[in-house]
Amino acid sequence: MDVFGNTDPKRMPKHFLWNAISVDYKSAMRASIDKQNYSVCPRHWYIDAVFKCVGCGESFTWRAAEQKAWFEDYCFWVDSLPRHCRDCRAEHRHLLALRREYDQSVTAARDHGTPSQKRRIVEIVSELEMACGRLPEKMMETKALFERQIKREADTDKQSQDALSDNGLE
Repeated sequence: MDVFGNTDPKRMPKHFLWNAISVDYKSAMRASIDKQNYSVCPRHWYIDAVFKCVGCGESFTWRAAEQKAWFEDYCFWVDSLPRHCRDCRAEHRHLLALRREYDQSVTAARDHGTPSQKRRIVEIVSELEMACGRLPEKMMETKALFERQIKREADTDKQSQDALSDNGLE
C-alpha cells in the first residue's frame, strides 16, 4: 500500500512540487524521513524539478541533491519550496550582509568615524539604494551627512596641501 508516495515518487502529494514547470521522475532519490521536519506527511523522494524564479523570471532546476540538503541537513520543513534561483538567493544574502554591516558600523562611524569608515557607509547605502530603491529616510540622511563630511575633509586636505606648496614646504 502506497502512503504519501512511499513506494512510488509519482504518487507523492502534489504540494511538494507545487508550481513546478516540469518534474523529472527519473532523478528520484529516496529520502531519509527520520531526518526531516514534517507535521503530517514526510517527503519520501527528492526529484529534480524546474521552477520559475520570482526575482528574475528565469527558470531554474531545484535538484534532488539540493532538496536532500534543505530537508535533511538544514532542517527546512518538507513543505518548503524555492522561490528564487541560486543567483537571486546569493544576491539576497549579499544585500542582507550589507544591511548587517551597515547596522553594526553606522553608530561608530557617526560618533567617531574615520573618513574610510564613512566612505564605506556611503558605499553600502548606495549599493542598497541601487538594488532596493527607496531606503529608510534615516539611512539617506546619514549618507548625505557623511558625503558632506567627506567632501569637507577632502577640501580641507587640499587647502592644506596648497598652503604647503605655496610656502615651498612640500
